[in-house]
Amino acid sequence: MLVSLLSSQYHRIQAIAEAWIAQGAKAFGVYEQGRPLAYWPSGQRMLPPDLTAAIYQYDTIVGELRLSGIRNEAARQRLQADANLIGYILQLEYELQCMTADLVTSQDQQLALYRLTQAMRDLVTIRETLATVVSEAQRTLKGRAGFAVYVPVNGGDPLVLQSVEHCLSQDLIWRLYWQLQTEDRPLLLNEGDNDLRRPPGVRNLILVPIRVRGMMMACLGVIDRPDRFGTPELKLGRAIAEQASAQIERILLYQEMVEQARLRSEMDLARRVQTDLLPRTLPTVAGLDIYAYSRPALQVGGDFFDFINLPDHPFIFTIGDVSGKGVSAALLMSMTRTALHSKAQFMPSPTPALVMRQSSEDLYNDFTRIGVFATVFVGQYEANQRAITYANAGHAPVIYRPHNGRSELIIADNTAIGILPVNHFQNRSLAMEPGDLLVVATDGFSDARNENDDVFGIERLLAIVDELAAQPAREIANGIFRAVDQFSIGHPQDDDQTLIVLKGAAP
Repeated sequence: MLVSLLSSQYHRIQAIAEAWIAQGAKAFGVYEQGRPLAYWPSGQRMLPPDLTAAIYQYDTIVGELRLSGIRNEAARQRLQADANLIGYILQLEYELQCMTADLVTSQDQQLALYRLTQAMRDLVTIRETLATVVSEAQRTLKGRAGFAVYVPVNGGDPLVLQSVEHCLSQDLIWRLYWQLQTEDRPLLLNEGDNDLRRPPGVRNLILVPIRVRGMMMACLGVIDRPDRFGTPELKLGRAIAEQASAQIERILLYQEMVEQARLRSEMDLARRVQTDLLPRTLPTVAGLDIYAYSRPALQVGGDFFDFINLPDHPFIFTIGDVSGKGVSAALLMSMTRTALHSKAQFMPSPTPALVMRQSSEDLYNDFTRIGVFATVFVGQYEANQRAITYANAGHAPVIYRPHNGRSELIIADNTAIGILPVNHFQNRSLAMEPGDLLVVATDGFSDARNENDDVFGIERLLAIVDELAAQPAREIANGIFRAVDQFSIGHPQDDDQTLIVLKGAAP
């Protein structure tokens, strides 16, 4: 069957192959039971596949697509969508062959459905499908005109199509549609039946629902047949509606798969953009051992960290957590990070309190309008004093451990950005002698949960920092991630996890 499809639809499959080659693929092939049926570019040796996608006819695998030279999730989704499309065409070809075999003894119903299937085989939009259904139904049922209504369940714009322009008014068509919704069964209205539902000026009418996914999403109507509409016409109308329903279902499924592939591709791009916003390399600062890392809960998140390390400029670091997760949090994260970065970089004499105060004033109106907030910690290393000056806008956990003491939680002394129009930030100071340790993390660590819904908590975090304090900054960070991961086995990561570890070192 797949060989037959290649023969009849070669140009279509070739177009798919050429599109992949144009996107950078090295090879594209159609295989049946491991045997190549067609291969592009032709004349080249076969390459091991990087991606494969099964071609189904109903629930049976009848072949597969193989792709070389591209390997990512978006490509895998797209290749599977192509395989599903070929399977769908294969299914149509099979259905056409079965119907052709029955045409010798078929009646009007089978002949009408055959013609309708042929007419719809290359259609990829619901509008085209309904226009074809209306035209075929009008011709088959011998009506003067036909019409269809489609109301998508996702809130999109409804469609009203007529085979003859202005054969019925829009208001009248909608009244008939809602009448069908109310009665939930086909309507047969003939002249002489004294049925008040029959519109004025219409001799007779048949109206059948088109159900998709168990719901009446559309209807099909034909008016003014020379004779009355009876049971045979009702059966034929129902059969046409069922065929239209199946075609609409296939179109919706294909559109959803394409949309999902597009969204995954966009999310992957958003993740790469967000990753590029974070520092790509760790700064080298005399007297400090520095490490930082961010792990979003979703593909993108609301956490960030940043370093400003310029000649003749104090070393400043920031870390923040925007409320929420996903794309919305990522957009606000970018705003917050940009505001802080620009203030810290271009102020002539920046301090954490000044950077925080001006950034908070810039962001307050936008954050208030959409009902979000961000916790932020800004620190500045004073090399000559071996100290860190900081300002904290509601951020936690912040853990400080002197080289000769125990870990302690540093409490924020100001509210988060986006809560108050004016914040009176103050500079605080912490010693940063060799061995002193500062861990600034987001609440994705302390709020992590296990399968019993227990919280990791601050106490465990303090204990882990004490346990790892003798290690370099990178090992301390990795140890914290390992401890939280071990605790959370069996429970997915709920929130973004980001931290900066600063440890005093010999200058």
